[in-house]
Amino acid sequence: MEVETIKMIATTYEGLEDVLGRELMRMGAEDVDTDVCRVTFSGDKYLLYQANYELRTALKIYKEVLNFDFSSAEDFFSQFSGYRWSKILNIYKSFRVEVSSKSSLLGSDAEIKDTLTKIILEYFNEKSRKTPPHDNSNPSVVIVLEISEANNCKFLLDSSGESLARRGYKVSNPSVAAFDEVLSAGIVQLTGWKANTNFVDPLAGAGIMLIEAAMFAYNIPSQVCRENFGFFSWRDFDSEIWQDIKSSAKVRIKHNGEFAFKIIGYEADEHNVKAGIQNVKKAMLDKYIDIQKGDYSDIMLPSGPTTAVVNAPKIDVFKKEDSQEVVEMLSKLVKKTFKGEKTWIISDNTELDKLIGVQHTKECEVKNGKFPFILGMY
Repeated sequence: MEVETIKMIATTYEGLEDVLGRELMRMGAEDVDTDVCRVTFSGDKYLLYQANYELRTALKIYKEVLNFDFSSAEDFFSQFSGYRWSKILNIYKSFRVEVSSKSSLLGSDAEIKDTLTKIILEYFNEKSRKTPPHDNSNPSVVIVLEISEANNCKFLLDSSGESLARRGYKVSNPSVAAFDEVLSAGIVQLTGWKANTNFVDPLAGAGIMLIEAAMFAYNIPSQVCRENFGFFSWRDFDSEIWQDIKSSAKVRIKHNGEFAFKIIGYEADEHNVKAGIQNVKKAMLDKYIDIQKGDYSDIMLPSGPTTAVVNAPKIDVFKKEDSQEVVEMLSKLVKKTFKGEKTWIISDNTELDKLIGVQHTKECEVKNGKFPFILGMY
């Protein structure tokens, strides 16, 4: 039986595209090509499922169904009028259409969505006089149209469902400034950490960075705690392939003792400490991660080489006293606490080097939504 080659798109945060591309190549993806906030690649159904289950830096995985150019609105909609919608839907499968269009030949996104929805409903009405439910908050199938200014359309299916940043282990996150799971996993990999040193987070928040570091160190699939994916509802879902992927991933997980270093977090806020401990337990990593209550002055370096990742509090020029505290803390961490170790600081302040009196030696720029920050090594 011939194996279908699928074209796919994985989305991510700006600045993590190369990290995501390398993850995909390690999985055996072909035709890997990076663009802003996305990586295109090809593979089979096994890879589609595996990418959802194991990728650490992807937000969504889309399967390409059609890719075509069009010269008019009539030409555009004819592609969908002639499509056999029963391949991906039936009257019991709810669906939603999402549209992002830059074409001047078509109407608004809402108008395109309405027209396509009508085409789908008419298709089923003619076949069975029954139509699938649509536009509900939790659809079985999400149809995505990406329409370029050059009048090209990509007809995609969202294979992930909820964002892959929602791993399923985060039961509490009181820190509003915390990075999500995908961004945290990306930061761990951007530092170049190979699980060959201790990993310390002096401002651990709810423990997300520590959890992602531990999952990386022990080769635990990123979605091991997650219970549902978009492709579970697809008509061609293959449960045997899915079970094979989970079994294969389980065999590759490292065990206690194979990682010879420590993963430690410090957090001064008691609510964050409790949240971090809850999250770590839900992720089943409490044997591997130690979260301690204390501020930066309480840090005790574990024996052996250490990599520290510090998510610096915002330095507000209008709050001089608070800003001075932050600067003093960062300066002490770099010059004293972690002196001689690899220390990475995450900050959106371009004057940070001048403020703390140390020049960073490496940097990576990442955009968390619209807000860029620098990850610098000191």
